Amino acid sequence: MAITQISRIQHRRGLKSELPQLSAGEIGFAVDTQELFIGNGTLAEGAPEVGNTKIITEDDDILSTANTYTFVGNTTAAVVTGADNNSPITRTLQKKLDDFANVKDFGAVGDGSTDDTAAVNRAIANLITVETTGKEKRKLYFPGGVYKITGDTIKLYPHIAIQGDGPTSTFIKQTDVTQSGVAETVDLNGNTAGAISTDSAEQPNGIQVEGICFQNSTNNDVLAINKAQDIHFTNCHFKGTYTNQDSTAPVINGSSLVTMTMTAVHPTKHISFLQCKFNNSEYAVNTSDNIEDVTFTSCEFVNLFRAFNLGEASDGSTTNKTVGPSGFIVHGCRFDDVDSEAVKIHSSGGNPTGNVFTANVFRDVGQFTADSSIANVLQFDNAKNVSLANTFERSDLHSVIGGNLFDAGPVEHTVTLADNTSTVANVTDPVASAAVRFDLQRVHNVIIDYIIKRGTARRTGTINIAGTGAGIELSDDFTHNSATGITFSITPAGILQFTSSNTGASATFKYKISRFV
Repeated sequence: MAITQISRIQHRRGLKSELPQLSAGEIGFAVDTQELFIGNGTLAEGAPEVGNTKIITEDDDILSTANTYTFVGNTTAAVVTGADNNSPITRTLQKKLDDFANVKDFGAVGDGSTDDTAAVNRAIANLITVETTGKEKRKLYFPGGVYKITGDTIKLYPHIAIQGDGPTSTFIKQTDVTQSGVAETVDLNGNTAGAISTDSAEQPNGIQVEGICFQNSTNNDVLAINKAQDIHFTNCHFKGTYTNQDSTAPVINGSSLVTMTMTAVHPTKHISFLQCKFNNSEYAVNTSDNIEDVTFTSCEFVNLFRAFNLGEASDGSTTNKTVGPSGFIVHGCRFDDVDSEAVKIHSSGGNPTGNVFTANVFRDVGQFTADSSIANVLQFDNAKNVSLANTFERSDLHSVIGGNLFDAGPVEHTVTLADNTSTVANVTDPVASAAVRFDLQRVHNVIIDYIIKRGTARRTGTINIAGTGAGIELSDDFTHNSATGITFSITPAGILQFTSSNTGASATFKYKISRFV
């Protein structure tokens, strides 16, 4: 027969300040703090330590209680976080988690239907303005989702760092069709546009944004960089609603994905865009102010009217627009489906200078959707701006460059010069299947650096071409180890031609064209 024994468990209750040393296994409850304790017992009873042990309940603040976080890492050797192995650095779990803020901690939802404007701006403002120094630069994380913005813009305070899950996952989308702008720089007091720093607040600076798509739901501006320095965007996407046109006289209202303004006291400079995409807008970048030192590296410009519109209102006299943008460096970028010029540097009296475009690829630019040439790919109306080693897909006679610039193109395709060609023949690009030809209405000075290989003969030279439609001359200066039998000439229409001797072998011709427009 089973024996059943019933015992009463002894426990104490009262104020926490009156809690005594509990016996082993004895329970004590503090009615004022709602805390539960159990007695350890004595050392003689085998307890490792005399005292009471707190029992965690659903009413406890676990984050404040868990105060023994120490970085361990994944190495076999012990990680020394303090002065030695016996003095590790410990932190509370609360402080550890607060190192990296999540926008959802401030009420943002990211479901594409909830208005997240206030929550996002509350998160950014609190992380910056509430800190003692204002420069803690605590990173704000946007998990993948669509963060709906309406009636206002997202405010980029000084020193904020924003991180998304990538531009195909994290979207900040403006849904108010009357609102021009998705995001804008503000000073430390939250002042915007022309009011920035008028109350001596710190101007926008030290801002980092990565992995986010900024999208407008109408053909309005997207990002305004005003009176800002040291602003950096990485792997971001800026998107509007513009669709390419086939009209030679399109209706343009001047919407831009990125605008920039400055003053003499609060300049805008040291701005960078790395691996970003700009698409579906009239302009990707539009500014006439004296902006300095802006770089675009490995970016993509697609489905635009014009990618860069620089200095249109720079007139030489208006405050902040005396010179126009300078020191723009665009390197290793791709331009595609751009109705008008990929780049236009205006001449309205400001004379923007020092803008450099290097190693870019231009496809389907200046042709609208009709695929007929309408505009130059590059139009530099001011001198002292440079195009170097760019690749142009267009092979039409209408020049890809116009205005006043030096253009050094990449090495062109290798051309085969046939053997025993006593009658002059065109030098023909094998890819374009067209003669190498110069638009003498636009290009009056051309330099061609080349090499020729024919059997064991090697030749290095420079062809200089000068002239207009009224007359043209060619000179060929070269060095060789033995005669190649190749002679170049040029027609009045600007077509490069050659003759070759009979050696039994054709010649290969590699060349690079530099133009002074």
